[in-house]
Amino acid sequence: MKRIIIRLGLSLLVVILASCTDTGAKRVDRAADGVQDAKEDLDQAQREYEEEVAEYRRSVQEDIDNNRLEIDRLRAEKINARSDVIQRRNERIEALRKRNDEMEARMQEMKNTRRENWQEFKREFNNDMDELGQAFRDLGKDNVK
Repeated sequence: MKRIIIRLGLSLLVVILASCTDTGAKRVDRAADGVQDAKEDLDQAQREYEEEVAEYRRSVQEDIDNNRLEIDRLRAEKINARSDVIQRRNERIEALRKRNDEMEARMQEMKNTRRENWQEFKREFNNDMDELGQAFRDLGKDNVK
């Protein structure tokens, strides 16, 4: 009788341990699936981020190239004005060229960065590009003098 109880107890213990191990294995499998899903989501988010950055860089480069064309057009444009007005205009055109080149250099320097830093950089850069565009518009207004 004692042996039967011991065997029954051991059998019960084996069944309990087997069911606990099975549950643990299932939890591990679920956790592994969760990790894989999270990794896939992270990879997708990284691809989307890289595409956003690449598109933004293309857009900014197009704006910078358009600014260069406008600077070349302004340099080539002949105006009838006093020499001091012409000189001031040429100095402002040169300042615009330098700012445009600086903006391009800033964009080139901004390489691999975290998403949070990218958003801040993009906001500041857009603001600076808007100011540069306003400076181009203001140049035309000041030349009327």
